[in-house]
Amino acid sequence: MRDFILKYNLVLCVLIISFSGFAQNQEKNSPLIYHLNTEKTHWAKLSTFVQFWGRITENNPGTLVNDKPEDLTKDLSIRRFRLAFQLKPSDKLFAFIQLGVNNLNYLSPRGTSIDLLDVYAEYNFSREFSVGGGKSAWDGLSRYTSPNSSKQMTYDLPFVALPTLNETDDLTRKLSIYVKGKINKFDYRFVVAKPFTAQNSRSFDPNPTEGIARITDNKPNLKYAGYLKYEFFDQESNRTFSHVGSYLSSKKVFNLGVGFNLQQDALWSLDQGNVSYHNMLLFATDLFIDIPIKVSKKTSFTGYIAYFNYHFGPNYLRQIGANNPANGIDPNLSSFNGRGNTFPRLGTGDTFLTQLGYLFAPMGKSKNHGQLQPYIMFQNSDFERLEDPLFYYDLGINWYLNGHLSKFSFNAQNRPIYLDTTNGLEVDKRKWMLVLQYQFKLQ
Repeated sequence: MRDFILKYNLVLCVLIISFSGFAQNQEKNSPLIYHLNTEKTHWAKLSTFVQFWGRITENNPGTLVNDKPEDLTKDLSIRRFRLAFQLKPSDKLFAFIQLGVNNLNYLSPRGTSIDLLDVYAEYNFSREFSVGGGKSAWDGLSRYTSPNSSKQMTYDLPFVALPTLNETDDLTRKLSIYVKGKINKFDYRFVVAKPFTAQNSRSFDPNPTEGIARITDNKPNLKYAGYLKYEFFDQESNRTFSHVGSYLSSKKVFNLGVGFNLQQDALWSLDQGNVSYHNMLLFATDLFIDIPIKVSKKTSFTGYIAYFNYHFGPNYLRQIGANNPANGIDPNLSSFNGRGNTFPRLGTGDTFLTQLGYLFAPMGKSKNHGQLQPYIMFQNSDFERLEDPLFYYDLGINWYLNGHLSKFSFNAQNRPIYLDTTNGLEVDKRKWMLVLQYQFKLQ
């Protein structure tokens, strides 16, 4: 790792200089909001954010880029772009529309389109009960199954919390109806969704496999999801679906949550040549803490611990390579992981996920040089199909120039490389991926 960083530190310096021109200062700008009445209780609001990536990836064995072997890839990309519209035309009605695109990198086709990610409306009967519907990321299971991508502590999302990502949903979105509310210190949501057809997923396999469960389209049943959390201290907003990853000392939050996902006959496999269907039954419990340490110095501790118990069917295993920097693989040299930065992220079995971070006080005599927040995230999973349990970790640091509105994140990820041996899927070696991210946001 030491030689890897030293060899390419010049590249990282160039990326830092390139991105630094985007940095905002400490000016506190007003939100882009237009009030529809004199009382300012009805309004229309516009917000947007973009995440730029500069990256160095140690590729998986056998990786090809445009049919040429490539052990290491250096690239620039746009990890996410979002443009959101919120509308509150009356006391009871709320609407949300969001456009966006993910993973715009050097391998993307020309003329990449911006997708309609969210469009839903909600009617608020009371604080205790609201109902809404449309295409949205309202979901159950865990805190980060419905994440706020622009207000995370870590540089990217924990994919184990997104169990059907781009298989039966569209960047976590589904067509659904939901109910939500707050009852004293309890915050709840319950969702009924019609998943998108899996045939449009890039990873869809139309044929069942002996002893290995896969997503099927033969029985497109409804999916049910719920999440209940108890808020010990400050209450979080539930205006939209998303959960914040770090409040940067502005709130005192301590929550305990439980949730589930259920879809009948969502997967299938062969059992001695006979087709068997399997329910997708997922459970999670999590604890989120974001506590100011010294209010006057704006310091805080952030922690997240989650346990996931996933039942997809026998030996189900999902590999993900976020914003993959490669487009081919040499089967004679490849590992089980496949191309680029792909590795197992979720499957049938048990997972523990942990995030820990500390926000330091503003820097400089005038305190206008931002704040630093080092963090660590690691995942330990005992998936049924893996002989060696999965363990990967991220080491990172955020530099907040203006809170989440303008920040740099540097992250070093270490992942396992699996080989399919006579004993099963075993870890052979480990690889690194370094990411420098800059986020610009208008709230």
